[in-house]
Amino acid sequence: MSELALKLIRENIEKHRRGEDATFLDLGNCGITEVPEEIGECVWVERLTLSKDWVEFKGDIGWINKVSQNQGPPNIIRSLKYLNRARSLKYLILSNSDVDWNISNLSPLSDLEFLEHLYCQGNQIADLSPISELKKLKVIHLYHTQITNLLALKNLTNLQLLHIQRTNISDLSPLLNLHDLRYLYCLNTQVSDLNPLKGAIRLELLNCGNTNIESLSPLSDMNELRMLGCFNTKVTDLSPLIGLKKLESLTCRNSPIVELSPLESLNQLKRLDISGTLVSDFAPICKLKSLESLNVSNTQILDFVSLKKIINLWHINLASTPIIDLSPISKSINLKSIDVSNTQVFDIRPFLPLITKKKIPVKWQTWEEHVDEDNTTWQKKPAILVKDCPLIIPPVEFAQESPQAVRDYFEELGDDGRKLNEVKVIFLGEASAGKTSLVKRLFGENFDSKESQTHGIRIRKVSFKMDDSDSVTAHLWDFGGQEVMHATHQFFLSQRSVYVLLLNSRNDDQAEKWLKHAASFGGRSPVLVVLNKIDENPSFQVDNKRLKEKYPQIRDFFRLSAKTDKGMGEFREALRREIDRADTRRTPFPKHWLAVKEHFSNMEADYIESAEYQRVCEENGVTRQFSQDVLLQFLHDLGVVINFRNLKNFDTQILNPLWLTNGVYRIVNSKIVAEDTGGLLYEDDFDAVINDPRYKEGNTSDREFEYPKNKLQYIVRVMQEFELCFQLDPRTYVVPQLLPVQEPEFKTEGALLHFVIHFPEFLPDSIFPRLMVKLHTFIERSPGNRDTPGQLTMWRTGMVLHKPNIFKALARVRWDKEDQKILVDVCGEERRRFLSFIRETVKEIVDDFTNLEFDELVPIPESKDTEEYDYLVEAEKAGEKEVFVKSLKKRVSIADLLDGVEEPAMRDEVEQLPVKAFVSYAHKDLEYLKELRTALSPLMRLQKLQIWDDRDIDAGDEWEKVIFQQLEESDIVLCLVSADFVASDFCYKEEFSKALEAHRNGEKTIIPVMLRKTDWQDLPLAEIQGAPGEWITSAQNKDEAWTKVSEALRPALARAKQRKKVLL
Repeated sequence: MSELALKLIRENIEKHRRGEDATFLDLGNCGITEVPEEIGECVWVERLTLSKDWVEFKGDIGWINKVSQNQGPPNIIRSLKYLNRARSLKYLILSNSDVDWNISNLSPLSDLEFLEHLYCQGNQIADLSPISELKKLKVIHLYHTQITNLLALKNLTNLQLLHIQRTNISDLSPLLNLHDLRYLYCLNTQVSDLNPLKGAIRLELLNCGNTNIESLSPLSDMNELRMLGCFNTKVTDLSPLIGLKKLESLTCRNSPIVELSPLESLNQLKRLDISGTLVSDFAPICKLKSLESLNVSNTQILDFVSLKKIINLWHINLASTPIIDLSPISKSINLKSIDVSNTQVFDIRPFLPLITKKKIPVKWQTWEEHVDEDNTTWQKKPAILVKDCPLIIPPVEFAQESPQAVRDYFEELGDDGRKLNEVKVIFLGEASAGKTSLVKRLFGENFDSKESQTHGIRIRKVSFKMDDSDSVTAHLWDFGGQEVMHATHQFFLSQRSVYVLLLNSRNDDQAEKWLKHAASFGGRSPVLVVLNKIDENPSFQVDNKRLKEKYPQIRDFFRLSAKTDKGMGEFREALRREIDRADTRRTPFPKHWLAVKEHFSNMEADYIESAEYQRVCEENGVTRQFSQDVLLQFLHDLGVVINFRNLKNFDTQILNPLWLTNGVYRIVNSKIVAEDTGGLLYEDDFDAVINDPRYKEGNTSDREFEYPKNKLQYIVRVMQEFELCFQLDPRTYVVPQLLPVQEPEFKTEGALLHFVIHFPEFLPDSIFPRLMVKLHTFIERSPGNRDTPGQLTMWRTGMVLHKPNIFKALARVRWDKEDQKILVDVCGEERRRFLSFIRETVKEIVDDFTNLEFDELVPIPESKDTEEYDYLVEAEKAGEKEVFVKSLKKRVSIADLLDGVEEPAMRDEVEQLPVKAFVSYAHKDLEYLKELRTALSPLMRLQKLQIWDDRDIDAGDEWEKVIFQQLEESDIVLCLVSADFVASDFCYKEEFSKALEAHRNGEKTIIPVMLRKTDWQDLPLAEIQGAPGEWITSAQNKDEAWTKVSEALRPALARAKQRKKVLL
């Protein structure tokens, strides 16, 4: 018996002896498995709880959350023996929220004649006969139990509340004579008929949601009914509710209701939820003067003007409706809570008085997120919710940042802000597609059949007159089409732009390449697709329907000829409309922002230091850091200042894009890199490469550029950021497109495993270089010496991967550009695991592209045929054993084909669940945390490991609560041991101490990662086997030390997976 439980019983007895109120006894969290026999000594106890937490019903107040005040281990009650000795019990709480108790026998309750309230949700109770004679019962809570009928309750005439949610009840007939029943929860049951409730005329609350009910007719005489939930039912007609004048709350969401007129006379109705219904006419509810809360989300409501008549409305949910203009509902003077998330609302100025005067916060949240933030007080927390709205006023960044940032924007905007009326228009397409000719036509210039190709970027300005008489300046960016420079285009592709994609009959197969670029970098920016040169090929067409379905940002397709001017009028008008709708055209700029923008637009410098940008901002009154950041993003989207967020450390902003592209051009065309070093760019050669005298006049511009030595590293880091090169060691970079063309011999060892990743529609040129970047630490290096490292085994279209301390396998990965395939060949003991790692890395890269489809193909032995991997997996799940191979004229084992690719365990769903690792570290060791993540990346890419650290905490979360929740859910705890870790009260005394108990109980595994040397020998931490066996910062080879940490994790992963299997 639990000492804590006995102590609490003795204290209750003493309390009673002193004449104090001892009628309540809390035995929750005592670690007991049965009711203590000593409970019989407390015959005066009227309220007994054995639960960790529970809910109690308090009439009009509703459900109240309660928690045990005890701090011991949770109870796991199996038996109620001895409970019959507590004969005075009126309240009995046997519910549990997180651990199954498996109580199935209620027989010990049969003698509790005074029992009025019984809470036993979440148990295995199926038989209610033991309580059939407890005539004083008023409240019975049977949520999520195993009951299938209610016959035992038919004579409990004092029953007022019955909760049977999530049970297998289908028949309510036993309730026919329970005339005192006032509250009935039968949601999530098999109930389909409410006729047995006709006699329950005192019913005040009925929740029958998520059932098969079709008719509400039995409720027509329930004049006391105040609350009705019939959501997710088959109810179509609300007319039975016409006479229910006391009805205050109605929830009928996601039911096939069309007509609301039966509700127009329900003058007491305060809360109405008709979300997800088929209703389109909302006029009837405008007569409901008492209505306070209205949910019409996921409906086709169009008439918002009528809603302003509901003067008492304080909450309205309009999420996922066609609403655009908030003006009609802004007149509702009592509104405090508004959800317009996932709508087309772009301007929240109609709510400006609520935001600035009433201080109602604007939040980038949905209603569910708002409620979850603090579900006990959400009704008292006003908010305007705008998540996933295409906000322009304020710019979306402010709403995503914080409510205060929104108020700051409107304060800065004041009364003298004005629309920017400038838009960046980006022309994309292959060389000779006609981009420059089209741009010249927009300027009214003549067509030149001898027009030279654009090198680099040309930027021109043209003015468009809008319907509101505004003149809008379009900055037309004409990118050079030469393939060697395509990779640099992504530097300047931005959001809040208009994209024009030019195709001609010779390059229509490249459409998807450019559309994916626009989708990846342009966000929701519109795209106009131009089929040019129809004078040369009048029949030129593309699959408009398929492309528009796949790339919804496409506004339209235009067939024209820049040469003959045919179709130009229609295209120019369409471009004018898109410019008119562009974010940067409509966004009001505070006057201080405009001053900053004009300053940099007029500068002739190629670049500025970040400090210069901040100085200009502050001189012009833009003093808030966040405002400076958002303005910088706008200037980037306009092309005024090119800002790479991830390169803040370089303290550089680009004013002239040609300066940057020209610097990159010099590297990718360098003979030093291509011929002398075989694709390697050494830091010592930066100056010789970029400032090569052969480039004195520049290559992508007529003007000469200066590249100071302190900016050379920045140009290379831009290339690295966009994965045009990767760092091999601290002073060496690899430029994949300058590697040797010739493929070396691939020396295999043992059985060879083949695998094909096919991109049927389009394989972006950047995929394979990016794959090289991701896997560069695995690329095989030939033997070298201390002074001269060995050569990497890689070429322009392939690489050999070999890192035996991670995978005992050797792989060749090749890029077949013509057939749009990545070919993988692997041999060695762990070839299947190595293949899985390579596949996951490819998927990781593909995920960065929108709608990029690919097939994984498994070669069939003794045949040139392949079969789709996904098909084989699904066939195996469906019980198929073999697949017919036409070329072999026989059936082949599916298991054999799949086992050749991956081990059977890797298709086991439980086996595939990643192990969760919690990292406990001192913030002074942040740089080593990043190194740890890099070392463990193979395990993460194989989805064997999921790492969490406190940097994953979302803004606004209660950090301590989240940390302990993640610690509780983890399987492994990695402690980065250093003097700072040991000295940290939170790391050592809180996180480690909590994990240690679970480690000793076999519930978790702690692995001390020996980071920086410290005196830890007398601490409990030192008793646990650490890795790598030496202090990492003192190790001669840090890479090998981190690899040993990864190796030490593997047996811990296996143990954690075994624990998961036992639990499941």
